[in-house]
Amino acid sequence: MGSMPCESEGFVFDPSSLFSRRVQRWEPGAIRSLLPLEAIPGMISLVAGKPNPSTFPFAKISITLNGPEEKTITLDDAALSEALQYGLPAGHPGLLKWFEGLQQAVHGIEKTSSWMCCVGNGSQELIHKAFQVFTDPGDAVMLETPAYPGISAFLRADQMELVEIGSGRDGIDPAHLERVLESWPRDRELPRVLYTVPTGSNPTGVTCTEANKAQVLRLAKRFNFIIFEDDAYYYLNFEENPAKRARSYLALEQEVNGETGRVMRFDSLSKIVSAGMRLGILTGPVQAVQRVVKITENVNLQPSSTTQVLALSLFRNWGYQGFLEHCTKAADFYRRKRDVFAAAAERHLRGRATWEAPSAGMFFWLKLILPPGHDSFDLLSKKGIEQRILAIPGMAFLPNMRAACQLRASYSLVSEEQIDEACRRIARLVDEAWLEDFLEHAKNMARQKQTLLVQRKTEILAE
Repeated sequence: MGSMPCESEGFVFDPSSLFSRRVQRWEPGAIRSLLPLEAIPGMISLVAGKPNPSTFPFAKISITLNGPEEKTITLDDAALSEALQYGLPAGHPGLLKWFEGLQQAVHGIEKTSSWMCCVGNGSQELIHKAFQVFTDPGDAVMLETPAYPGISAFLRADQMELVEIGSGRDGIDPAHLERVLESWPRDRELPRVLYTVPTGSNPTGVTCTEANKAQVLRLAKRFNFIIFEDDAYYYLNFEENPAKRARSYLALEQEVNGETGRVMRFDSLSKIVSAGMRLGILTGPVQAVQRVVKITENVNLQPSSTTQVLALSLFRNWGYQGFLEHCTKAADFYRRKRDVFAAAAERHLRGRATWEAPSAGMFFWLKLILPPGHDSFDLLSKKGIEQRILAIPGMAFLPNMRAACQLRASYSLVSEEQIDEACRRIARLVDEAWLEDFLEHAKNMARQKQTLLVQRKTEILAE
C-alpha cells in the first residue's frame, strides 16, 4: 500500500489506492482552483465573476449572544464583505485554522502536512462527497447497524450493496466485522469503507468503547479499508468525567496502528451551535480531503460564506475554552432530558418495551414487546397517527429494510409533560396491539370450533 514515513507521526497511509473510478474523472474547477492565487501580493485578478461589494444591500450584520450578560458581535467593513462574497471551496481560511486548532486540542493530534480540514454545508454533504471519493455505484459498503437512514438512503440510490455490521452495548461489534471480512468471497473486492456513528449513535444512543475502536482500527489496517467516523454527537456525551470518555478514532489511530490516514472524521455544528447554519467539518488525509474539495469546486462551489464568518466571529469571541464550556452546557441540558424520558419509560413502558438509556445524544431506542407478526412500522403508521404519537419505526434504521419492533424516540424538543404523555401513548399502542391479537385469536378459535361442529353434525346425519 502507498505509505510514506512521517517524522512526527510514524507512517502515513496514502488512501489514493482506495479512490473510486468516478472521483478520478472529476477535474479541478476551472475558476475555483485559481482563487487562492488572488492572495499573492501584487496580483491583479480577472478570474472570478464576483459581485462588487458596493452593490450589496447590507450595511452590517449583528448577532447577540445568550448568556448572563448579553454580548453583541457586529460584522461590518472587511468582515461583512467576506461574509457576503464568494469564498474558497475548502472553507474560510480563518475558520479552517480554528478547526485545525480544535482538533489538535481535543483529539491530541499534531498538525502536520498529512491531514487537513474542509468545511461543508452540513456534515451529511461532506459524507456524501466522501463516499463518492471512495466508492463507485454498486460497490459494497459496511455500515454499523442500526444505521442513520440519511446515509443508507443515498447509498441505496447508488445501488450500493449495504453490508450490515452489528452493534451492541459497547458500540460496533469488531468480532462481527472480522467474520464478515474473513468470509468475504475471494473473487470479490473487499469493501473500502466502514461507516459508523461512535458517540450517542443515531438511533441507539450507544457510545463505542475505546477497546472496540482499537480493534476496528486494527481491522482497517489488516483488511485495508477507510473508517468514516460520523461523530455529530461527540460533544453531547453524558459521561461527566472527560477522562472516562472513549477517545476518537482520529485520536487513537497513531497509537493503535503506528500510522495515520485511515480515518475520515466528520464533525457537525448542528447539534451544538445551530442546525440552520449548515456547517460541518471533515478532518482526514490530505489526498482524500482534497478530492472532496474538488467535488465542491464543481458542484456547489463553496460552503456558505455568511454562516462561516458568523461562526468564526462567535468562536473567536469564545475561544476554545468557551466553545467547550458551551458544549458542556448543551450536554447537561440533554442529559436532563434523557433522565426525564428514562423515568417516564419506567412508569409506562416497563413490560411493554426494553431499552438502554443513551450515553450521549438525543435518542431512545425502544424495542416494543409486540405479538408475533407485528412490527413498529405498521403500528406507528396506522394506530400511531390515530393516537397522536409520531416516532420513526426501526425498519428505517436497518439498511436492508427488514421489519422490526424497535422505534426511535427523540427527546430533544418535547417538554417533561409531553415526554410522559408520549410514553403513555406508546404503552397504549402496545396494549391495543395485544388486545387486537387476542380478539383475532379468539375469532379464529370460534371459527375453528364452528367448523368442527358443522363437520360433526354432518357425520351424525350421515350415520
